[in-house]
Amino acid sequence: MLRSARKSLMVAGSIGLVTTMAACSSGSSSDSGGDITLTMWLWPGMGFAEKAQQYEEENPGIKINIQEAEYADAHQNLITALAAGSGAPDISGVDEGYLERIKESSDLFHDLSEYGAADLEGDYLDWKWQQASSDDGSVIGIPTDIGPMAMAYRVDLFEEAGLPTDPDEVAEAMSTWDDYIAAGRQLKDATGSFMFSDVADLYSAIREQGDKQYFETDGTLIIEESPQILKAWDKSIEAMDIQANIERQTPEWGAAIANGDFATVFLPPWMLQNIKNDAPDTAGLWDIALMPEGSGNWGGSFLTVPAQSDHPEEAYDFITWLMSPENQLDIFEANGNFPSTPGIYDEPAITELDDGFFIRDDIGAIFAEAATLVKDVYRAPMTAPINTIMQDALGTVADGVAEPEAAWKNAMDEVNRQTSR
Repeated sequence: MLRSARKSLMVAGSIGLVTTMAACSSGSSSDSGGDITLTMWLWPGMGFAEKAQQYEEENPGIKINIQEAEYADAHQNLITALAAGSGAPDISGVDEGYLERIKESSDLFHDLSEYGAADLEGDYLDWKWQQASSDDGSVIGIPTDIGPMAMAYRVDLFEEAGLPTDPDEVAEAMSTWDDYIAAGRQLKDATGSFMFSDVADLYSAIREQGDKQYFETDGTLIIEESPQILKAWDKSIEAMDIQANIERQTPEWGAAIANGDFATVFLPPWMLQNIKNDAPDTAGLWDIALMPEGSGNWGGSFLTVPAQSDHPEEAYDFITWLMSPENQLDIFEANGNFPSTPGIYDEPAITELDDGFFIRDDIGAIFAEAATLVKDVYRAPMTAPINTIMQDALGTVADGVAEPEAAWKNAMDEVNRQTSR
């Protein structure tokens, strides 16, 4: 199936039209009784409503008004309100995919270090904290959840192919991407199934394992010399014969995973539900191991306080309470958002997480280990568009439209065109 455009795998959604949230009552307010209402902009699935209610009960005089819009709209509404100079909330969620764009306007947010945020750094994973911090010590956001990546695999297909099935043995046998590709060919020869769904998946997984991707921290474009990008491209090209050429976020992907058309999925914790939803009859056939050569991150966000807020101290107090280790653990238990606070990774709620669908009974422990393997990497405002360019280029090779050399050249031409605007 030919496709003219592939969606970026590491940024969920795309920028949409400004919708209802921007028109809602926003910003902080005080009623006649002296209560302070903090308006909070989020998108569905963040799982903060119950905790907000608890905070209100424990802090008389503070009201939390949560307003939700779809992912892309939530971010575009914030960008619009910042540009207009009015209408922004007291607190806004910002996904990591939008963070660098938001940081370009950091003067439009309260610097949370002024309220004591620097004292909290030790509570969070180093790489996560660094994403919302600057060299001058300023802090634009408090970390929420993360999306450390591991590898889910079909035990029955591995067994049929003569591959190991125990998670530790799988991780050892496929400790490198070369090992993984060789195992994929063995599996395809033995079972007829592909090793993974789409070449963009492999590219994204390998790309995320590097501490340098497209840019230096000073904004210098290094894509053509970046060892990790060259490796991600070359291994993706090498593995073309063991990918099913089926994009995620399509009906075909769900049908293929239910049919056993491919045997592995690189995924963060929140994507486990996708497998359960799309392939309910495969319960008990999946296990989870570390990916070859480490981990990467897919997803996660931050809570920011726009400068338009009249109550930044109250907003800061709430979001730091909300994202404390103990509350992140509560949110994880209730909603599945994986914590960014490693101090709780030894808690039984994480180490003994077992939902019955996947074979291993310590799902949380494997993702906690993966979280510690993620590397801090600089993401520029153009990172997401370049991800799409590269994945589209690999798609033209997978679809038989272009040879690898031509696809690379086309991608570099487009990257240079977009970054030189």
